Amino acid sequence: MNKNMLFLLIAFSLNIPVLAQTDEIKVMSYNIWNGFDWGKDKEREEAMVKWLQEQDADVIGFQELNGFTPEKLQELASQWGHPFSILLKEDGYPIGITSKTPLVLKTKIIGGMWHGMLHAQTWGIDFLVVHLSPQDWQFRRREAELLSAYIENVLMQTGQEKYMVLGDFNAHSPFDINFDSTNPSELLLARKADSVRLVEKGKEAFINLRNNSIDYSVMAKFLSLPLIDVVRPNVPEAKLKSFPTPLVTGEMDPAEKATYQKRIDYIMVSPYFEDKIIHAEIINYGETERLSDHFPVIAVFGNK
Repeated sequence: MNKNMLFLLIAFSLNIPVLAQTDEIKVMSYNIWNGFDWGKDKEREEAMVKWLQEQDADVIGFQELNGFTPEKLQELASQWGHPFSILLKEDGYPIGITSKTPLVLKTKIIGGMWHGMLHAQTWGIDFLVVHLSPQDWQFRRREAELLSAYIENVLMQTGQEKYMVLGDFNAHSPFDINFDSTNPSELLLARKADSVRLVEKGKEAFINLRNNSIDYSVMAKFLSLPLIDVVRPNVPEAKLKSFPTPLVTGEMDPAEKATYQKRIDYIMVSPYFEDKIIHAEIINYGETERLSDHFPVIAVFGNK
């Protein structure tokens, strides 16, 4: 008896919904901002659930599931049509994944990473959900090296062609240099934050900028594997922002707000998916302006 038949028998016996895999798969990555204020912001949580129901994604990777337990993640996931979920951990800033189809946990990595990495498989695709350091460029680069080595040794060298890395990388793509130059407030604010940390902590301070400039080496590392950035070729430069939303910039000076945009959230895929991208975008308009401090990234792929 093959694995698919065994799953069907178990699913029917346990009354688990069985969903046929279609010719397309819709993937999303979403940083939901402090787990809806550690579960206290019920209004935003309910609005997020409703919006995710409407999106009808097949697989979603989440960051900042603060205050979540595996049970809470599954309770919410069921509301947007996902009977399957995995939570990396319960402390700090957890990441997680939910899916319409069964998830197989492959690996959880916490040590050596700021928030961790979760590796699960569904649809025959390996999904790595990540959330890299928001405060230190050197730590981020070490995370990129660790993850790249993992991808090479665990996936590429074993012949797995179908894999995706998605999440909040807290890093800028070298292909976004022009976009970054038109948004100088981001760099100025980062310089101020580094200066404050240096005054407070001295040589022990976390530093976000490399030589007082944006560091592009983290995303360059992933791109060189190669991983394919699904958004960059398919989205106009003016619509690249994934952070911040008006929930963060609402009180800013209008001139500063207009140039405080950056792209730090990504869906990166193996070369197998490069010619299977049907649609990709950052949903940085409409309802998502009120759901989190980050905008979600989505991509639709052919599944044949």
